Amino acid sequence: MLSIEIAFSKFEMALITAIIAACAFLPQTGFGRVERRDSDLKLPTQALLEKQTITTPALGASGAILNDHAGPTSAAAVTVSTGFTQPDVPRAISITPGGTTTDVESCTVTVTGKNIQNATITETFAFAANASTATVGTKAFKSISSAAWPANCESGGFAATWDIDTTDKLGLSKCVDKAGFVLAAVFNGAYETTRPTCTADADEVEKNVCDINGTLDGAKDVDLFYVQNFRCKP
Repeated sequence: MLSIEIAFSKFEMALITAIIAACAFLPQTGFGRVERRDSDLKLPTQALLEKQTITTPALGASGAILNDHAGPTSAAAVTVSTGFTQPDVPRAISITPGGTTTDVESCTVTVTGKNIQNATITETFAFAANASTATVGTKAFKSISSAAWPANCESGGFAATWDIDTTDKLGLSKCVDKAGFVLAAVFNGAYETTRPTCTADADEVEKNVCDINGTLDGAKDVDLFYVQNFRCKP
């Protein structure tokens, strides 16, 4: 019988021993195991359809977030950071002056909060002097932390009041390249033959909003089907 002997140097033996010892610990440290991890996969030429369910969104309402709140009581700037009723779902908001609107001066109100992915966002709402109608926003807020009025936003008796309202523009959870890529809405389990009215933004998720054709009532779910671009994944 042919016998073959292989001679190893001390260094080679030490290396082999170290490798064997390391392999013995692989199952304990997590190395060496093959784990299946579920994740979104997008190939370069692939477009994937996203389904988003928005659970029982309420109809947009005046003063739903802040109702008849005093703004500036002097020429100084003021920031409100309490007293908000948070949106039921991520959605666009509006601000409406009330009370003595002749006290309103030309100014910009800034709202700060979180988007659907819990990132901090701000939006500005511009008003002309004596404004009495709503300025509608374009960003979907999941929550609101403050509203700030600059100096000289009111004058006279400083008797204007301010509402922060909810609108029917619901926030998407992913970004869309074009509004036409929102393909359909299902309201209360029924397909809407008319597509929702949407605004798209390729890289700011809070600017992707849709207004369906059905009347929101706080009891029915909304399902939106759209092609996302994978730029705004949480």
